[in-house]
Amino acid sequence: MVVTRASHQSGDLISALRCEGADVVPAPAIAIVPPMDGGQPLDDALLRLERFSWIAFQSSNAVSALMARAARRGVLRKFDGLRLAAIGPSTASKVLSELKREPDLVPSNNDGLSLAEAFPAPASDDRVLIPMASDGRLELSDILTSKGWKVDRVVAYRTVFPSLADDLVERAIKADVVIFASPSAVKGHLEQTRGLTASKIIAIGQTTAEECRVQGLEVSGIAKSQSTEGLLQAVIGVLV
Repeated sequence: MVVTRASHQSGDLISALRCEGADVVPAPAIAIVPPMDGGQPLDDALLRLERFSWIAFQSSNAVSALMARAARRGVLRKFDGLRLAAIGPSTASKVLSELKREPDLVPSNNDGLSLAEAFPAPASDDRVLIPMASDGRLELSDILTSKGWKVDRVVAYRTVFPSLADDLVERAIKADVVIFASPSAVKGHLEQTRGLTASKIIAIGQTTAEECRVQGLEVSGIAKSQSTEGLLQAVIGVLV
């Protein structure tokens, strides 16, 4: 069973799977690194946080990247008056961990479209900051703009595809199940394995499942919640 999450995010899922007796192959398909621009646009946004009424997070990595930069720039107190939106439960959990409060908005479905639709109508001076990956999806910002929001997108991190040792690639290809927790992990895994993968595929949500289909992969199961427990139950549902 292949876990493709980044190394810093995979521990809980690997432990949960092993507790169920699974033979786990940790094969991180992505790694999170600083943006190519050195982070200056992110710094500029952080130093002018008072311009924003909302911050919308599309991933837990966006939360981590933004807050780490905010701590280095000494602007953590500026977050107190901002409203926070999170795309799903795992991102909301990271918001709680990093900012010590629950997000103000979490949609019932865990995707950018649902988050955009859940946003209220903006007041005349409302502006939202969206920290995102360099290759992040634009549907949230595009829909919010169409709803009248002033939107600032800023690159907070990059997703890259690390190399794997040949023996690890071979184990990943021969595994029965591969678990994807992001669209970028799908792309990274296929690059690492030269387009080969396990026979059964588990996706964390509809957006990741759609990327699997775009890449020509048949999805066996989709987690009902974007969490370790959701992925574990999806795996059990496919294998039992």
